[in-house]
Amino acid sequence: MKKTLVSKTKVLATWLGAMVLGSAAHADIMKDFDTLGGNDVLLEKARALNPDAQVRIVQDRVVSRRSRLEVAPEIGFVLGGDSYNRTQNVGANLTWHFVPEWSLGLRYAYSFNSLRPEGEYLLSDTSVEGKAKIPDIDWPKQQALAIINWYPVYGKMNLYDLGVVHFDIYALAGGGTIELKSGQTPTYTAGGGIGMWFSQHLSTRFELRWQGYNAKRFKGEEAMNTTVGSVQIGYML
Repeated sequence: MKKTLVSKTKVLATWLGAMVLGSAAHADIMKDFDTLGGNDVLLEKARALNPDAQVRIVQDRVVSRRSRLEVAPEIGFVLGGDSYNRTQNVGANLTWHFVPEWSLGLRYAYSFNSLRPEGEYLLSDTSVEGKAKIPDIDWPKQQALAIINWYPVYGKMNLYDLGVVHFDIYALAGGGTIELKSGQTPTYTAGGGIGMWFSQHLSTRFELRWQGYNAKRFKGEEAMNTTVGSVQIGYML
């Protein structure tokens, strides 16, 4: 009986000791979570850092765009719009960067037009009335727009190990007048693009925007919704 009591006492003491050690180990683990693995020195160093200052050093705008004028020739390709007509634009942009995040610009474009396959088919098809039909096209001739640009995103990237290129992702909106075959009419545009800066002066822009206007038809007006993709090579004074 006495041996059995002693044996039970030892088991109980062992169990209680394990519980105490387990609680202490659990407390140590929780403390590790609270102190980043128990590395108090690393925690204090991390708390001493200024994250905002570090981010600004890494991602500061190197290309100055405050009170500077940018000139950029442009080539544009028009998608959609008139089903009989294909349009390409050649023009120029004059942009005033008054702060890095905002700029105002003036844009002029001259249009070159050609028939799509549908229009060529109408001119060559004489099977119905014995004579070809003339496509009803109110093609664009030239246009002038005022544009506002907003640059909320910027960064840097390595270009084939040749050097670091700075870029901006921007949004734009504007309006103006477009001269059609039938005369002048208002036009509006909105879109976005990415601009890449190779130096303090040289830039390249790839842009995609919507542009709308009303064209004259034999039966009245028709709303034209076009998509304009363009490439610009800019030089900032």
